[in-house]
Amino acid sequence: MQALTDNTIKDFAAAVRAELADLPKREVQELTDGLEADLHDRLSEEGESFDPGSAATYAAELREAAGVAPKLAKRKEFSSAALVQSTEDWFRKTAFGTALLEFGVSVRPVWWVLRVVVMFVILEAFRLPLWLFPVAAFLSIMWGRGTWFNSGFFKAILLPLNLIAILMIIPAADSAARTIDQYIANTDLVQSGAYANRAGLQLNGEQVLEIKAFDATGTEVIGLTYQDQNGNPLFEVQAEPIVVPDISGMTIPEFQAALTAVGIENVEINYLDDAEPVGDVVVLRTEPAIGSWIDPKSTLLVVMDHQK
Repeated sequence: MQALTDNTIKDFAAAVRAELADLPKREVQELTDGLEADLHDRLSEEGESFDPGSAATYAAELREAAGVAPKLAKRKEFSSAALVQSTEDWFRKTAFGTALLEFGVSVRPVWWVLRVVVMFVILEAFRLPLWLFPVAAFLSIMWGRGTWFNSGFFKAILLPLNLIAILMIIPAADSAARTIDQYIANTDLVQSGAYANRAGLQLNGEQVLEIKAFDATGTEVIGLTYQDQNGNPLFEVQAEPIVVPDISGMTIPEFQAALTAVGIENVEINYLDDAEPVGDVVVLRTEPAIGSWIDPKSTLLVVMDHQK
């Protein structure tokens, strides 16, 4: 500190009181009572060559003379650079740690790319474009080499971002493995004979076996055909449905002749109330009912009963 003068004594005294600011105000007042006057006296005796030293040293001497505890050292603020350095020093305490550290330093370029891979896997839901990957990898490498992003802000966030990336390696690897497994499964399915030979219309994984059309009134429309863009039928051409004729009251030979005439050949006979198939047994009803449409390949159920 330069020599005191009348103009700087007041500033020096204020600096000393600032160094004692951790003490109660009353105690500070007691320690510095008459401080300016004492400095003026010493200045008068020693002249402009008088130099009391720094305000911190002067305050420490006042504490010691009064038996007051010394000022606590100010706690250092967190520094990522200091943390990295202390970690490196800890590794270098042993030969194995030194070898491990040097190996990590040698593969740093791999990590600069790997952390970008982790970012892309974690942000998969955002569908990042593939062209962004080489750009991000280039920026990550330049950041890691210290060529770009050298400001204090980027140096401060580098360590936290690296730690986050390290913690996300396992979830990212699991997500990537599941994606690869799904891709392989889909590829195997497409290449399998079961998939290649699978035909027909599919809806939600289920094969559609039948399609029916209905008009605005809910009545089924019969006789429709479906074709692709080349005119090929989409479904197997089936025989036209047949209307069940009115065979009520007919005997077995009579209704068999009537059904054969319209093309219905598959018939199942059911006798009501255990009626014997002899005598005056006639047709009571059919299922589907008389007048309904039926596929020629379907079976018509004929219910027989004694003639009333």
